[in-house]
Amino acid sequence: MHSLRVALVLICFALAACGAPAASPTPPPDPRALLSAAAADIQAVSALRFKLQLTGAPAFIDDANLIAFSSADGVYVAPDKVSARVNAAVGGVAGQIDIVAVGEQQYMKHILLTANRWLNMQFSPGFNADQLIRGELGIKYALNALTDLTYRGEVDLFGVRVHHISGTASVADISAVTVNLIRGTGVANADIYLNVANGRVERIVLVQPETVSEQHPEPTTWIMELFDYDDRSISVEVPQAESAPTVTPSLLGAPDALPTLPSRSTPEVTQTP
Repeated sequence: MHSLRVALVLICFALAACGAPAASPTPPPDPRALLSAAAADIQAVSALRFKLQLTGAPAFIDDANLIAFSSADGVYVAPDKVSARVNAAVGGVAGQIDIVAVGEQQYMKHILLTANRWLNMQFSPGFNADQLIRGELGIKYALNALTDLTYRGEVDLFGVRVHHISGTASVADISAVTVNLIRGTGVANADIYLNVANGRVERIVLVQPETVSEQHPEPTTWIMELFDYDDRSISVEVPQAESAPTVTPSLLGAPDALPTLPSRSTPEVTQTP
């Protein structure tokens, strides 16, 4: 009899366990909320390092398509200072362009463009570091302008756990991420990687399908990495520079002269309501 009671009790427990509802899976994070938080956070950053790389179809700094951008390694210091070393090919000749931007002032040094001297001249017309990092139309605007958002899950990015979010945006709306170097009027595909621990932007990848051609089968792809947030060792030194010459010689026809950088118009940004 005792064994029968034990058996009945065990059967009751088994039936109860079978009837218990299964635990609900944890819903994925809201990608819009993650991006909004990251966009707000970046505006409070005191300093950071960044790397911007280009792959695929070429992109040019100037309207004459003489200066092909390759990559840039730089630093930002609040509120409005940026210093970077840009790798670019001028007239097909690869080299480095050193740039410093403080507020509306920009300074450049390049072996050809400035005869290896610091000149007070524009590298990216309309660029302002304060607007890029802290302004309403900078990286914050670019992150919030993304549409068709999809949360791709948590992934490992060089040993860091990150949220992977994909989406799309018009080229004009995300121009700040490329320091206004991106061209085109189409839509770019975006992949955003946010640090799981603190929600900050680790990487932004922008792909321009419209740039694919027979000559360049791989689309222009921009990769922006942000790191060393609030690093107190980061600083920007303003160079002792001369004023740029008023006469603009041909970049390729007068290599020994001191040309000004051919200007580019800043892409228009459409405010969302």
